[in-house]
Amino acid sequence: MKECKKCHIKVQTDENICPLCQNKLIGKQNFSAFPYIPTLKKRFSLFFKILLLISITICLICAIIDYFLNKYHFSILVIYGFICLFVILKTNLNNKDSIYKTILKQLIMFTILAILWDYLTGWHNWSLTYVVPILCIAGSFGIAILAIILHNYLDEELFYFICIAIIGIIPLLFVFTDIVSNKLPSIICSFLNILCFLGLLIFKFKDVKEELVRRMHI
Repeated sequence: MKECKKCHIKVQTDENICPLCQNKLIGKQNFSAFPYIPTLKKRFSLFFKILLLISITICLICAIIDYFLNKYHFSILVIYGFICLFVILKTNLNNKDSIYKTILKQLIMFTILAILWDYLTGWHNWSLTYVVPILCIAGSFGIAILAIILHNYLDEELFYFICIAIIGIIPLLFVFTDIVSNKLPSIICSFLNILCFLGLLIFKFKDVKEELVRRMHI
């Protein structure tokens, strides 16, 4: 596709002149059966550049303030927060996976980011106490609701629902090992995910078995 640098448009033509400003077009014409649709990243490239510039500016200002105060080191948290923001944006913009796989990936990513944030703030254990159980519950309910809406429960989402249900049982270890002070979120999370997993085994045992054999080669 040819491009006009003055008008900032792309033209699908054999001509070498821009139809708007009559300037010379650059590039080569590649005919395609499919229309050109810019990605979300390209459509909002200016927005992301401005966001990046603002983020760097805020981080530098915080670092300068932190340097003169020499007490709180809050600039590290601000920088980490913007890093988390851009990691999340990049993951979603470049995402080509199904929505169910995306939910599982986001669950793992948010868990890691929350634990790192908790560690950088002095480890108050809020990530394991609250964030991990809430994310596991949200992931399970998210896939279940999407399965009901899309009316396709026994296809791809079954495998990811099983994965999140198994991950949701992990907080039960926090209860037995006394890692968390408030055990209620972990107990609720584990109870709901165990209930979901047992429900799958009771009502859809054959489908669960076939999916695990197909995915895990067992």
